[in-house]
Amino acid sequence: MLRVLIPLITIIIFVNLYFVHTGMINPVENYPVWMKDSAGNRTDQTSGLYYTGIRDGKKMFISADDIGRINRISVDESKNPPEFNLSEISFSKDVTDLFGKFKKRDMEDILYDSSENKIYLAIEGHEYSSNDPMIYRKKEGIYELTFNKDIFTFDTILTIKRLQLPEEIYAHTFDNIGFEGFAMTKDFFFLGLENYQTPDNEFTDSTVIYIVNRNTNEVKAVGTSDLKISSVCGLYASGNYSLYGIDRNRRSVFKIMFDTAFNVTNVKIKQLNLTIPLHSEINSILGTAPESITFDYQNNFYVSVDPWKEIYKPDIAERKKLSQEELDNFYKFVPIMYKFKNEF
Repeated sequence: MLRVLIPLITIIIFVNLYFVHTGMINPVENYPVWMKDSAGNRTDQTSGLYYTGIRDGKKMFISADDIGRINRISVDESKNPPEFNLSEISFSKDVTDLFGKFKKRDMEDILYDSSENKIYLAIEGHEYSSNDPMIYRKKEGIYELTFNKDIFTFDTILTIKRLQLPEEIYAHTFDNIGFEGFAMTKDFFFLGLENYQTPDNEFTDSTVIYIVNRNTNEVKAVGTSDLKISSVCGLYASGNYSLYGIDRNRRSVFKIMFDTAFNVTNVKIKQLNLTIPLHSEINSILGTAPESITFDYQNNFYVSVDPWKEIYKPDIAERKKLSQEELDNFYKFVPIMYKFKNEF
């Protein structure tokens, strides 16, 4: 419990003391929406979200949950509010057997590579023990997944394989601290460490983004202290030298521009106005923790939240404004999905 409370308290401190205001982005077009459909299907602790395209006029996504679940999502934006639908994805026996060896299937970022027709998934390590304190590193990292049918209709993950990445990228991972941000192009992998922690496992004001050349395995580490980025919990590459990400601790979105040697040439940061569905006046619930970013074909970006259950609660004054169904969504920790216009 102490390991949970210390990061929670530290996150609140960073949000209040360290955030540099650089402008606010508001949700658009009848967003946000609860990540729950009319049949009661819902996501749970959603950490990864990726836009895959349009099918039958609906926006299509895949998502990953901390609890070890992958979902296929459709959003009908012709409805007001947008209509959310979810299908949980099954795992083949081989995948189930592999996951059975995990202490926790802590899924973080997720993406779909259309050129390879594969899904990539970041998994955090949860295997710490006094007998082998580094055992979590045997399972943390990036996994390559195949699936049946096509990306719009698949219902089963068929195979899973852990990528062999340079050992140096794991220098600062720990039990329950790993790569919560992952993006890729045909040339590079981008891996965002959640946070660089002190020897006492306390959160700090910065982290590291690793850039791995897919052809040579060369690694460039980019520290974020001077960039005013405290944490990385979602990444999206719009090209080899343009990287978007989510800083959960500061409830913000950032854009980093690099030169060809991956020296940072420009950084822009904007705070996210994390309102709740149908209540634009309620936006100060600290437990609304953004942990993903993905873009559609119109250059809008979407963010989902992984609720911090200990503080995912409206205050007494806010509760009076909410229906029982809305309150139940908080009590049951239903995540929220946002849509923003790209103002960078």
